[in-house]
Amino acid sequence: MSDQDTTLGLITLYQLDLAKLGGPIYYFNSAENTTRLITWGGQQYTPLPMSADGFEWSTKGSPPQPTLTFSNLYGAGNALLDEYNGLIGADLIRIVTLERFLDDGSTPDPNAYLLRDIYTVAQKTSHTAVLIAFKMMTRMDQQGSQIPRRLILRDTCTYVYRIWNATTGAFDYSKATCPYAGGGYFDINDIAVGPQQDQCSHTLTGCTLRYGQAPLPAQMFPAVGKVK
Repeated sequence: MSDQDTTLGLITLYQLDLAKLGGPIYYFNSAENTTRLITWGGQQYTPLPMSADGFEWSTKGSPPQPTLTFSNLYGAGNALLDEYNGLIGADLIRIVTLERFLDDGSTPDPNAYLLRDIYTVAQKTSHTAVLIAFKMMTRMDQQGSQIPRRLILRDTCTYVYRIWNATTGAFDYSKATCPYAGGGYFDINDIAVGPQQDQCSHTLTGCTLRYGQAPLPAQMFPAVGKVK
């Protein structure tokens, strides 16, 4: 079954929540499945040239790590990445509902859906002039819990990294939570570059390249994979 199977009346909607990065919420659906503007619960979802896959859970029960790919023709995604830390740490909400529950459906109902999953943008895996791809990680939604908590990621640091400002010719730290202010510059693939291309991979390798073997401030939990 495809992510959006119109023969069964399934509709998949996405919400990209940038609140943690100081941004808005974007509402969209895949233009590969439908090119019409969808309205559900009074909210419009814009069709975008994108694809998403890997949401299925395995028989072993391991959490899925889906991928989300956007078109980057005409550089449409570049400004968004520059403004919001490459989208790392943003929340992606995936909603699967039925066509009849849409505002123009036979039985409109903004509270009726089959699935509502929450994921976190963990890593940018590809960035070209044609497309931008991301790896997502499952976010276990623990509604009603009363104790402080945060998402525990084994391989991905959730700090917001500095951004190079081409206008001022310097780094912008206004939204950064990562304490790094050094002169070592590495790109998303942990390759040495100039300051203009500096972008953290949000991995243990990226942190080690910048800080050496000293105690690392990376906000991740490498040891959780060793716990059985």
